[in-house]
Amino acid sequence: MSVPRAMRAPSAGTSLVELMLALVAGLLLVLCMLAIQQQGSRLRRTADTVARLQEAARLAFAVIEADLRMASHWGLHNRAEWVTNHARPGDALPAAFTAAQGERLSACGGTGSLWAIQLERYVEAADGSYGLACAATGGAVAGADTLVIRRAADGPPATLDPQRIHLQSTRTQATLFVPQSGCTNPASVSCLPAGYSPTTSQSRLLLVRAYYVSPTATQHAGLPALRRKSLGNVNSASVGGAMNDEEIVAGVEDMQVRFGVDTDGDASLDAYVEPGSLPAAARIVAATIWLRLRAEDPEPGHVDAAHYRYGGMASDWVPGDAYRRIVVSRTVQLRNAPP
Repeated sequence: MSVPRAMRAPSAGTSLVELMLALVAGLLLVLCMLAIQQQGSRLRRTADTVARLQEAARLAFAVIEADLRMASHWGLHNRAEWVTNHARPGDALPAAFTAAQGERLSACGGTGSLWAIQLERYVEAADGSYGLACAATGGAVAGADTLVIRRAADGPPATLDPQRIHLQSTRTQATLFVPQSGCTNPASVSCLPAGYSPTTSQSRLLLVRAYYVSPTATQHAGLPALRRKSLGNVNSASVGGAMNDEEIVAGVEDMQVRFGVDTDGDASLDAYVEPGSLPAAARIVAATIWLRLRAEDPEPGHVDAAHYRYGGMASDWVPGDAYRRIVVSRTVQLRNAPP
């Protein structure tokens, strides 16, 4: 017997409203997943950028800190006043150097300054400026400090370099000298200054380095970089050629320096001062360095609205651009600071 049409159960199916709701729900789910994925990608990019900045900061500090710790190291002692042929501001050129060599020693300090051999100024800084007479490669960033370090090399050289200044030191004295042409054997008494024996003294290269911030990196125009000038060939054909210039780390856009000083002669740190405010009789025993590093490329959706103020900065600086930044500081004890 057949069932009348009116008594049959309604057929199962999906209405148009239900289909539209399902489509909307699915679309919302897809949009949420895309948003989560984009957020995850942004977080990964940010993490990668910060990691690269931190790695660059570690590299920069590895170079600066190793140099700074050895400031005032003069071979077998740390007393600059025991070094013959060094200079103080206003001194005449020592007889050990030619007039042409004297010009090259003054390349970064101005005519007649003998800047490179002012060993009693084993560490100094220009506060908020480049402060050197030798040209900065690519210019220098306004407001960034410049750090100068003078010291002897960590160990004796395998050969003497007739183009470079050396120290010959015992435990109670030292002498700056330029080896004679063709005289490269540090174990030969004829190649050393008068009165020194290779069995009781050691040779060292004189290292004079100036760290500064340039507005443009070698491989990336517009990206700032930490650079270093180093005393090189004092027999160079040009005055400026005596100073080598190399890029240390790209991405450093500011450096600030503050010195820890001993003001009463008790061999302990008494105060921190800006480089331009050093007390007359103070001895520098530590230094705090701040580096601000900037990412290579702008980050979409990011605005750096942070207020940066550290070191000797007189006021807050707010970049307001799309570059990611970090500020890293390090305090370094000068283990060779003289008593």
